[in-house]
Amino acid sequence: MNEDRLFLCHEDEIEDPGSRGFVFPDMEKGRLFLVKKHGQLKGFINSCPHTGAPMEWKAHQFLDIENQFIQCALHGALFDMQTGECLRGPCVGASLKKVNLVVDGQAVYWERNQ
Repeated sequence: MNEDRLFLCHEDEIEDPGSRGFVFPDMEKGRLFLVKKHGQLKGFINSCPHTGAPMEWKAHQFLDIENQFIQCALHGALFDMQTGECLRGPCVGASLKKVNLVVDGQAVYWERNQ
């Protein structure tokens, strides 16, 4: 078992498009989320670059109503689902911090030390 990899979920547990959050309270930066669109998964630390607040509207809801952008629940900023860059809102040009993912079969892991 690779201790640098932390199992998150199975790929088919996230709708396309969709999102899912994860909380690991015993870890620094232990809040992250995944987004899926057109079969591609991306992972980000769950912290708005503007305020540091968690991004979700409710459990596992990180996307806008049209499932086109990541949207901050606090101030409505919109972020690109591929890059995490803020496209609209008070932090335009800033980006969400990406996390490294490894997909092994259907299993999705957070590669923590990459």
